[in-house]
Amino acid sequence: MLKLSDITKSFGERCVLSGVSLSLEKGDVAVLSGMSGGGKTTLLRIAAGLEKADSGFVEKDGTVAVVFAEARLFPSVSVLENVTCVMRGDKRENAKRAEKLLSMLGLSDAKDLYPREISSGMAARVSIARALAYDADIYLLDEPLKSLDEALKMQVMQDLKEFFKTKAVLIISHDEAEAEMLATVRYRLCDSVLMKIEKDEP
Repeated sequence: MLKLSDITKSFGERCVLSGVSLSLEKGDVAVLSGMSGGGKTTLLRIAAGLEKADSGFVEKDGTVAVVFAEARLFPSVSVLENVTCVMRGDKRENAKRAEKLLSMLGLSDAKDLYPREISSGMAARVSIARALAYDADIYLLDEPLKSLDEALKMQVMQDLKEFFKTKAVLIISHDEAEAEMLATVRYRLCDSVLMKIEKDEP
């Protein structure tokens, strides 16, 4: 569903991605870690088609949803409408499903608020709800759960694990619990090179 082939990217003299290849099929959840500023977000943006690689190819079979590290909500509509805006079909059913997603993310009481009225952490969770509401085939997520407290994070991870069973997923995360819970395969980006992390490695 998602294939990156020999991706190379430099910014000036600095190479951040060197011959990176990655293939994800339905049910694959890849968790990517690495040093800050090491090219992880650049790789995700290239996979999403938001940035152009210097060389290499990206192949995608299906729809794509992206969750950025910073929330990108529509300021003039409510939290609920920020979620339903990506949904098709019956408006009433869409609202019910959106409310269920918001509840899963601990946002039931915020559905009628506007982005300016909620915290940055809450806004990040709204972004996750909107991405899940889109029900894409491929999910690209940049540290999606970093704003959640531990109790809520564990519940959300359980729900995401079930949801991702039929998706191809690439998650940037430095959280060991997230990786253990969600990943079917783990990678580390180190000095512009993508390396697979075997299960017995830290």
